[in-house]
Amino acid sequence: MKTVGIIGANGVVGRTLQAEFKKIKTPFEVKLFGRQDEIPQLDAAVFCTDNPDSARLYEQLKDRIGYIVDMSAQFRQEPNVPLVIPEINPHAITQQTRLIASPNCTTTGLVMTMAPLRQFYHLTEVFFCSYQAISGGGKKLLEEFHTAGSLYENNCVPLIGSIQENGYSSEELKGIYETRKILEMPHVKVYPHTVRVAVENAHSLGVTLKAEQDFDLATVIKAWNSFPHLRYSEEIVTPKQSSGQETTFACRLRRDVEDKNIIHYFITFDNLLKGAAMNARQIIELLLEKYL
Repeated sequence: MKTVGIIGANGVVGRTLQAEFKKIKTPFEVKLFGRQDEIPQLDAAVFCTDNPDSARLYEQLKDRIGYIVDMSAQFRQEPNVPLVIPEINPHAITQQTRLIASPNCTTTGLVMTMAPLRQFYHLTEVFFCSYQAISGGGKKLLEEFHTAGSLYENNCVPLIGSIQENGYSSEELKGIYETRKILEMPHVKVYPHTVRVAVENAHSLGVTLKAEQDFDLATVIKAWNSFPHLRYSEEIVTPKQSSGQETTFACRLRRDVEDKNIIHYFITFDNLLKGAAMNARQIIELLLEKYL
């Protein structure tokens, strides 16, 4: 029987992934490890670790593990490492692929709504402001959030990650470069602003999307509702409703009051599921079905 490890199994994503693995129908054995544990040979593994640990573990384990799915940002922009959302670019994984990166949780929700529109429109620019849940920052941030006097209590904090030399946060730069890589649209312009909000789980984004052609709202809605794990609602959908759901929800769709080639909409999705553990589970499912 094939063996799949979860390294970093006690973190927020690692624990969520354990539950997600129970949904996989192909038989396999799950093995759980901490970041400092001795890791045996495995057919596949998911690194639920931060950048430094992922870099260290990859060098230690690359010859012992058949396929590695990394949840950190460490390898996402490496040219030969596919950045994969199975609904969008499963073709990026081949039999020879040994290291696969899973995207940033905020980017995932954004590109889930952009991908189904590419067959109808030439998308040129996307603007977004994120409203990111505390759980996206991991166990330590959740603990801080529940501590009296937390910066995040009843608050919005317009900084996620670290400020870079160009003034962007590291989270905002992920939104730019990961969107281009996943969608295979190197020239699309991405204008991000990322904000942490006092919501425990489920990210949201306000999005403005521009194309070369005029948008038809009925076409947009049909494309979204035909895409796996994506649904449009005429009713307002909030993080309370999307938390715990596998679906990315879009609502508040409208065309710009002046430019017919611009639309605005709101999306919300569970950042621990489709933004992290569910996406890793889907990649492992693909590997088990096709390559293991």
